[in-house]
Amino acid sequence: MIRIAAMSMRSRRIPIALVIIALTTSMALLLAVERIKQSSQKGFNESLGGVDLVVGPRGSGLELILYTVFHLGNPTNNITTETLADIAANSAIEWVVPIALGDSHRGFRVISTTNEYFDRIKFAGDQPLSFAEGAAFGEINQVVLGSDVAKDLGYRVGSSIVGTHGSESLGKLHDDFAFQITGILNPTGTPTDKAVFVSLEGYELIHLGWASGSQTLSLKNLDIKTIPKERLYPKTVTAAYVGLASKLSLFKVSRSINDYDEEAISAVIPGVELAKLWSIVGTVDSVFKLMNWLIIGISLISMVTMTMTGLDSRTREMTILRALGATPSKLAGMIMMETALISVVSISLAIGLVRLLTWGTADIVSQWAGIRIELSWIAADELLTLWIIVAAGLIASLIPASMVYKRSLHQGFSS
Repeated sequence: MIRIAAMSMRSRRIPIALVIIALTTSMALLLAVERIKQSSQKGFNESLGGVDLVVGPRGSGLELILYTVFHLGNPTNNITTETLADIAANSAIEWVVPIALGDSHRGFRVISTTNEYFDRIKFAGDQPLSFAEGAAFGEINQVVLGSDVAKDLGYRVGSSIVGTHGSESLGKLHDDFAFQITGILNPTGTPTDKAVFVSLEGYELIHLGWASGSQTLSLKNLDIKTIPKERLYPKTVTAAYVGLASKLSLFKVSRSINDYDEEAISAVIPGVELAKLWSIVGTVDSVFKLMNWLIIGISLISMVTMTMTGLDSRTREMTILRALGATPSKLAGMIMMETALISVVSISLAIGLVRLLTWGTADIVSQWAGIRIELSWIAADELLTLWIIVAAGLIASLIPASMVYKRSLHQGFSS
């Protein structure tokens, strides 16, 4: 029966091919959108483990998370290190890691921080950062690279680099002071892989003599050994990551920081702000899903319509099959078999197309936010969705199958 159905379909290959293309693309888009959303959500949520609060200037909490954690956007204000010292004095706070942003290196974000960053910040839940080569910076002129920076630019431990003041396209080089690479981090699949890390003091040093984006003093003839390291500790930073001694005090500490009187600052909970992001994305995602399901429905209707309208032109075929001993039920089964074959071919092509779409989008998401999307052929829930579509197609094919059965049983086919 399968062979007969396949031969019959070959004679109608053009309209069947169009139906297969429509089903394949709609199924692939439906699965790809959901896969990309889930993988991106997982990647975003696992990018900043071990951090309970992010403290920064008062404003949009989501915007604060995006530019401090995912390097998306630029900070608009700073907070004072004196304020951070007051916050760190709270007995409920176990540690505070400040970060300062603003510079870049050949398209990668420069993050100035302390050595504690590499001990406190985690990824994928509770995985610690580790070094593939070298170690954390210990001197003002030392720098640590994320794995993607070292790989893409071909850097090794011992190489020297210079930063750019501001963005790569508009900023000016800090070519009067070079940093020496002292460590390269292992891959994490997070924005950390695309970051360049320097000490707060080193970051402060290269900005000595800068005003309104222009350099007025060169460091080439300056002996940095004559400058006490503590004098270079910045008065302001972009934000700070905060870890609590107990998760139970999370909301209490958050409220106390938001009520701080000396400076307009806010403490945001990363998970809460990311939930807001996914609620926004979820609305758009629902629209895409609805459109894809509508396309799938239209494709199934087209398949059934094609079968029904083609019954009259297949009268001779059905007559011959009846003459060869095919029963009405077998003829009806052949119609359903054709639907099953179309569905199986569409599923096979959709699985390949989904992987291709995921692979292409993974690279875009990785370049945009440093998030890696896992590549896989098919997941259990995705397979269930595909079989639901197949089942819907088979149910819909009952209409033309019943027509063939009745005509063959009661009326017969005239040659």
